Amino acid sequence: MSRLVADEDLAAFASHHGYTFSHVMLCLVSHTDDGLPVLDEDCLRRVVSNAVPEKQSNELRCGPGTELSTLLKRFGISPTPTCQCRAKAAEMDAWGCDECSKPERIEEVVGVMREEAKARGLPFLDLPARLLVKRAIANARKAEARRVREAEAAAEARPAV
Repeated sequence: MSRLVADEDLAAFASHHGYTFSHVMLCLVSHTDDGLPVLDEDCLRRVVSNAVPEKQSNELRCGPGTELSTLLKRFGISPTPTCQCRAKAAEMDAWGCDECSKPERIEEVVGVMREEAKARGLPFLDLPARLLVKRAIANARKAEARRVREAEAAAEARPAV
């Protein structure tokens, strides 16, 4: 069993790494002498691989973070239990396209991608990462426009009461 010491409170750890608090609590095995929680990494992997993300359980996720995740999956890059990917994607979705388009936000996302590539031992170049983030934002804008058109068409098709 591989163990992971969380150097932050469990709620922050869960949010930061894309888990729910209940998932993290299921995997708590002990505490260090300093009081830091010790988690079973294998348990976290099992729990997350069997879970439906909270937001997806009731509605389809959409936005620039979801689009970026989709693009990265095409390159065989998927979230791991210990990465920031899910949390950053959810944050990007919450920001929306306009906020994500700001240069400082693009750099923030590219920075997270750079850190994760380093942690995984993958090569990384800033320019292609920036282009992927911008492509994800463009894809999210197109998807939003399509949803608006579909909603308008559905509203027009309803019989008047």
